[in-house]
Amino acid sequence: MISFKSAFSSHNRAGEITYKWLFGFTYEIQVTTYTNTQNTTADRCYDTVYFGDGTYEAVPRVNGVTGGLCSGGVGDGVMISTWIKLNIYKTTHTYPGANCYTLTMADPNRNQGVLNMTNSQDQPFFIMSQLCIGTFSGANSSPVLTNPPIDDACSGHCFIHNAGAFDIDGDSLSYELSNCYAGSGTPAFGFFYPAGITIDPVTGDFLWCSPVAQGMYNFAFIIREWRKNPADGTYSEVGYVLRDMQVTVGSCTNIAPSIQDIHDTCIVAGTTLNVNITATDPDIGQIITLTSYGGPYALTVSPANFSSLPSASPATATFSWVTDCKHIRLQPYMVTVKAEDNDPQIALIDFETFFIHVVAPAPVNLTVQPSGTSMLLAWNNSGCNSTTGNYVYRYLIYRIDSCLSWTHAPCETGVPSYTGYTLIGYTNGVNDTTFIDNNNGLGLNHGTDYSYIVVGLFGDGAQSYASAPACNHLLKDVPLITNVDVKVTSSAAGQIFVAWAKPVVDASNPDKLDTIVNPGPYEFRLMEHSNFTGTFTQVYSVSEQFFSQLNSLSDTTYTSVNLNSAANPYTYRVDFYCNGNLKGSTQTASSVFLTATGNDNRIKLDWTYVVSWTNYFFYVYKETFPGSAVWNLIDSTTLKTYTDSNLVNGQTYCYKVLSKGEYSDPDIIHPLFNWSEEVCAQPIDKEAPCQPTMALEGDCNTSLVKITWLNPNNYCCDDAVSYNIYYKPGVDEPFVLINSVNLITDTVYVYDGSVSIAGCFAVTAVDSFGNESTIVNEVCIDNCPEYELPNIITINGDGMNDTFIPVKNKFVKDIDLKIYDRWGLLVFETTDPKINWDGKNKLSKQLCTNGTYYYVCTVNTIRLEGIVSFNLKGWLQIIDK
Repeated sequence: MISFKSAFSSHNRAGEITYKWLFGFTYEIQVTTYTNTQNTTADRCYDTVYFGDGTYEAVPRVNGVTGGLCSGGVGDGVMISTWIKLNIYKTTHTYPGANCYTLTMADPNRNQGVLNMTNSQDQPFFIMSQLCIGTFSGANSSPVLTNPPIDDACSGHCFIHNAGAFDIDGDSLSYELSNCYAGSGTPAFGFFYPAGITIDPVTGDFLWCSPVAQGMYNFAFIIREWRKNPADGTYSEVGYVLRDMQVTVGSCTNIAPSIQDIHDTCIVAGTTLNVNITATDPDIGQIITLTSYGGPYALTVSPANFSSLPSASPATATFSWVTDCKHIRLQPYMVTVKAEDNDPQIALIDFETFFIHVVAPAPVNLTVQPSGTSMLLAWNNSGCNSTTGNYVYRYLIYRIDSCLSWTHAPCETGVPSYTGYTLIGYTNGVNDTTFIDNNNGLGLNHGTDYSYIVVGLFGDGAQSYASAPACNHLLKDVPLITNVDVKVTSSAAGQIFVAWAKPVVDASNPDKLDTIVNPGPYEFRLMEHSNFTGTFTQVYSVSEQFFSQLNSLSDTTYTSVNLNSAANPYTYRVDFYCNGNLKGSTQTASSVFLTATGNDNRIKLDWTYVVSWTNYFFYVYKETFPGSAVWNLIDSTTLKTYTDSNLVNGQTYCYKVLSKGEYSDPDIIHPLFNWSEEVCAQPIDKEAPCQPTMALEGDCNTSLVKITWLNPNNYCCDDAVSYNIYYKPGVDEPFVLINSVNLITDTVYVYDGSVSIAGCFAVTAVDSFGNESTIVNEVCIDNCPEYELPNIITINGDGMNDTFIPVKNKFVKDIDLKIYDRWGLLVFETTDPKINWDGKNKLSKQLCTNGTYYYVCTVNTIRLEGIVSFNLKGWLQIIDK
């Protein structure tokens, strides 16, 4: 059995480096180590820290009594058990500027007897952390690790460790396993992880299920910090801490306590959160101690409180936190609860982690009042104002074109996209609590209901709960266009019917026109231009002295004539004058403009328009035959496109579309029906057939490639008549047409690649109109090069084996061959892969003498990715008999 108090003659057990921002580029650096105290000669009054900027410092130990082992006011460290000392080394350092710096500390030796590395006492102990000082990240302190990296485990029982890390800056933390290191980039020799070890990337729970062999083990994990960039919303790493921890496994019968699940939660800033916690232990009589770690306890303003007394099972505790506006942040707070029993042999533990999201309260008392073609919004802040220390950076304003009521779900901040609300603007500062919505200068639409929501945005990207929606509409003191209806389609004699609704003057209607402020005479002026944009021209007007007379008129319609309605849409606006002054105008409204595009056996219809009401349904009509004036409803859709299929290519078909829509105000006449112009088109085959599915069979021996494909007329088209076959020798080179096959049932082609079969092939189909498949898929094949040299030639002139030629030579572009005699003199060289050396010395032109010769050869083979080389070295025996 391993004794948990046994001593070893070496030193470092565990540790980490942390840092805290002080001001500017100045940081407090802290190295924390846990050491074996039996080897007093290895005790360090100072440890050397490398700051990552090319400088280093011997940093003094600051904890423990002074005047003992260390002189000069340096601390002796603190004993936390019989043979384990806690050492804290602390200094300040100023960096030269923004950059990422890796802080390191190396000590000559670890403690002896670590089972998951080789000869641990002979390996350095190395820890590191990274600090990133960035342009957007600002002040940055490392996570604080509240649980020590020294722990005990029982053989055969799951072990759990949690560093209890929290980040005072509110950065998001992630966790990952790492090597234990003996130096920068150098893992400890022989280091390995036993089976069953994982770490939760979110909570940091290090789990080992289950230790078997008893003894000491060292593990390491990295805690990374992530911060959101307010400019683009992306997260960037701003630093990390590597923890090197030691776990001692022994034999025991103890069973670990268990904490009941604690659920993640959220709370509105300014309210109190109470969480009841319970832990149990199946070992009768054992006392459970509950403790807790995490960011809420380290706050300077209104920190959380954890109250518990050690007790037998079940032990209870209460987490209590009176939250404050200063606690609002984007990232949730992580709280870790630890339950530890008091077994005299090995005290076992359990961890439970939960997250708390402190949410800003919603803006309140939102009001929306119409003013002309704008809406005036006003609200009150939520109480997190400039006196609370953390307040709104700006307010976000969202709008939807209907009186839609929506209430956020628990813990749901901001305005999710599924609501249909869209962001239309923002204000700057906590006290900027008004907003004018004029639709970016275009004005809002009369007859439309507008609903608004306001959300507070904080500096780190956190958003408040959404305000309650507020809805209103513009006053009905100007006319509203209701119809722009194409009556006649013609290039010169087209006609469009325009209608509009009058302003409201009913005394009981709060949206009425104030005729005292706006006296007569009253006039409507109808403005027109072709297309969707252009300069308006007046085409009609009507006026009366008194509004009662104007209101009794049925003359709020006009049919515009002599238009090119076949080629252009037309856009209209009604201007309303009171006593010669422009009171206001309708929003512009255009005709529905239809286009038709012929394709293979079908015609695609698309239509567009610009109106201030909502068109939500469209009826598609087709003429029985061109000129018949008999129109048949063939379908309906909610889209602005429709495809009529199963048509005859080359035949003319004519269409028109009837739109159906309405304003969101139910008091306005509805529904609104308006015709498009009539259009005609012919189906024509412009669509290429699909690319055939193909396969390759290559034979390196014959240098032939068999290409086979499927007839596309059997599965994806019906009019392919021929094929084109393309080849390229490399993946990144362009295709070249190498053959055409005019018989559609012929689906095999054999390519002769005597020089090289490497390359990519593609087959396309061509239809009777000349449309050719797009090359989407290609199939590639590679060479299987061979090159082998003999080791003997007989230069006796008998015609057999008289020349040095390769035994195998396949798919080789060229070579670089050099042959040397035994004294190292070059006797022959060539780049020809066939070689054909007759045994004569390149200088003397005489036959070489009997003996052993040596060669080196670079062989350049032809491959799919290009020329690939390999080297040959060998010997050659020359015999003249």
